[in-house]
Amino acid sequence: MKQRIFPKTALFSVSDKKGLVPFAAFLEKNGTKIIASGGTARVLKKNGILVKKVSSITKFPEIFGGRVKTLSPQISGGILGQRDLDKQEAKDNEIMWIDMVVCNLYPFSEVSKNPDSNLEDKIENIDIGGPTMIRAAAKNYKWVSVVIDVQDFAKIKKELLIGGVTEKLRFTLAKKAFGYCAEYDAKVFDVLSEKENEEKSVLRYGENPHQDAFVIDHRGGSKGLPQAKKIQGKALSYNNFLDGDAALLCLNEFKKESACVIVKHNSPCGVGVGKNIKSAFENSLKVDSLSAFGGVVALNKKCTASLAKKMNTIFFEIVIAPSFDKEALVIFSKKKNLRILKLSGYKPSPFSIKTISGGSLGQQNDMSSLKSKSLSFPTNKKPTPSQISSLLLAWKVVKHTKSNAIVVAKNNKIISISGGQTSRVDATNIAFKKTDIPKNCVVASDAFFPFKDSIETMAHYGVSAIVQPGGSIRDKEVIDSCDKNNISMAFTGYRVFKH
Repeated sequence: MKQRIFPKTALFSVSDKKGLVPFAAFLEKNGTKIIASGGTARVLKKNGILVKKVSSITKFPEIFGGRVKTLSPQISGGILGQRDLDKQEAKDNEIMWIDMVVCNLYPFSEVSKNPDSNLEDKIENIDIGGPTMIRAAAKNYKWVSVVIDVQDFAKIKKELLIGGVTEKLRFTLAKKAFGYCAEYDAKVFDVLSEKENEEKSVLRYGENPHQDAFVIDHRGGSKGLPQAKKIQGKALSYNNFLDGDAALLCLNEFKKESACVIVKHNSPCGVGVGKNIKSAFENSLKVDSLSAFGGVVALNKKCTASLAKKMNTIFFEIVIAPSFDKEALVIFSKKKNLRILKLSGYKPSPFSIKTISGGSLGQQNDMSSLKSKSLSFPTNKKPTPSQISSLLLAWKVVKHTKSNAIVVAKNNKIISISGGQTSRVDATNIAFKKTDIPKNCVVASDAFFPFKDSIETMAHYGVSAIVQPGGSIRDKEVIDSCDKNNISMAFTGYRVFKH
């Protein structure tokens, strides 16, 4: 085999015709016979280049609107044949060697990016013959030069002027060609998978009216607000999706008991459990009825007519439930703008992803579940079983409250929620000033107390038990303050920050 190979015959089939004519003209001037497929042949002929159509080689016309033109034994054999071993067989079958393939593929990626393109448009721009020729030429690089990039024209011309393309360059071009086909196939896979598993919808606006926004419905895996059935009301906004998701994620903490979560500004402002769904709602509303105004309500049981009647006296943005009584829907229908969403089988995503400038952040969602047996008790006084039950309830809620977070509870009822503060002292003060705090309540903190000041505030309000992660270098100071004020404390051993 010769180290340098000058192409006696070159096959052109390009979608992007940049640089096509000068390169083909160079080859023709230096004695290369030019073969080309339909559109490429027309451009070359128009520019005065002597060119044979692929159909004259295959002895078969382009068919099916151009879907089939280069797929033939004459073309594939001319590219793939081993010049030393297959010479006689090629002669017997009237196959002409093709020494160079110049090819780039249908613009699938560009078409896919066009918002006006549909699935049929994308399918029609999946190249079949092109990748076949490129892969064949790359496989047979010992005999054939494959050219997929206009940037390589100059380098090839330089080598041709001194006798032909070296094996080293042919190998380099082959590797590049395989990569090109791999990227193309991956893009097709991504787009078709996206069509199958995702649906993008434009929202009215983002957090503010001047911000564009969209939601992507992921088909399969997790199940949440994008898969909910909207029974009535306005279209959902960006903020509605965020608040609704926060409500559902918090509601997921409650598997058996009737529960209700009210969310405002992406953080719970009311959480309640009860003997039935109506009492659960009433308990959640008592936590902060002022903040509940304009919030998102999520229920884990069927919404009854009596509950709907109660809820209709208050302004809410959204009500989410696994099902609704017919009478409940009639009552809600009096408020045309109220969004009513039916969602059963909620399944939270195991991961959350957030884009930042220059990249993305991803993490596991916090699916931790605190059990009483996992608690440790560093204080002299230990919480009672009743207090532990309320502490565990408060911990479920503090997990979903923006840091710094403090949640107050008593008798398995949430009393006050404070979150989103830059100081734990501020979060503590707000929690106890928002409402009348009963004596002997319990408190959950999403992170450790760095100083005893919050403990002293809680003692002033008659707190009887606290649950917190522990782990501060001043834990002893905090424990001592609890002992001094006759407060029991439980350590979880882990924090539940939510930024």
